[in-house]
Amino acid sequence: MNSVSQAPPTPQRPFSKELDPMLCYAFSGHKEAAARLDLMIKHRTLGVLTGEVGGGKSTLIRRLFASLDPMTYLPIYLCCANLKPREFYAGLLEAVGVEPVYTVSKARKLWQEVVRSRSAPGEKTLAVIIDEAHEMSEAMLLELRFALNYNIDSAALFPLILVGQPELRKLLRLKKYEATLQRIGMQYHLGGMNKDETSAYIRHHMTVSKTEKPVFAESALGRIFAASQGLPRVVNQICTQILLDATARNLEVVEESDVVRVLADMDRQRGLTN
Repeated sequence: MNSVSQAPPTPQRPFSKELDPMLCYAFSGHKEAAARLDLMIKHRTLGVLTGEVGGGKSTLIRRLFASLDPMTYLPIYLCCANLKPREFYAGLLEAVGVEPVYTVSKARKLWQEVVRSRSAPGEKTLAVIIDEAHEMSEAMLLELRFALNYNIDSAALFPLILVGQPELRKLLRLKKYEATLQRIGMQYHLGGMNKDETSAYIRHHMTVSKTEKPVFAESALGRIFAASQGLPRVVNQICTQILLDATARNLEVVEESDVVRVLADMDRQRGLTN
């Protein structure tokens, strides 16, 4: 019998979204955030994860969903600008295969029935994440009071995690959302990487993607950190342009001057300089 040869897997670009989230470098902030997300899921709490734009929140969500046992959990991801209660319940009901209803009160009641029916032993636990939660409508922020609890002082039947930019923290501290704030069981704010973590991040992603050249000089890594402030998405953007430049110039080592040149070109392309 002739064996069928398989083509080798396509190499993954080191700084692209396609890189497996389980292979991404986990710096200290990511490790702490991941641990807290796990606890939010385990304790079925209302949780909040905030962080700067490009800080790696999306990677954490992808990693969390990839880590959940599909025989135990049904992950539900909602992302909608100005999310309103009717859209919230419609998204949840559609995710579990139930035809949504129009009014919020009926949708809330139907969802409560669905959740109760799925609380029986052997049923998958729902794990709900609302992304870009800082853009939720006022009505939705108030609706969160009813999203988890169905009886007086009863335990939540599923975890609900809000993910958003830093303004979400300020929003939740407003007096009118105090009842929602009191229901938050765990919260974490994700910061950027420090200088050493940024260097380790770049080297790690080059290694796991099997990209051996070019090598980044220490001075180049320092310049990348200064320009990115340790935000993973910005590091990815800068390093992607550096690799393209290095390929065009046939560079084996990226020096600080190369980074400066690439950064200047990126500014020109964005119209920040002439």
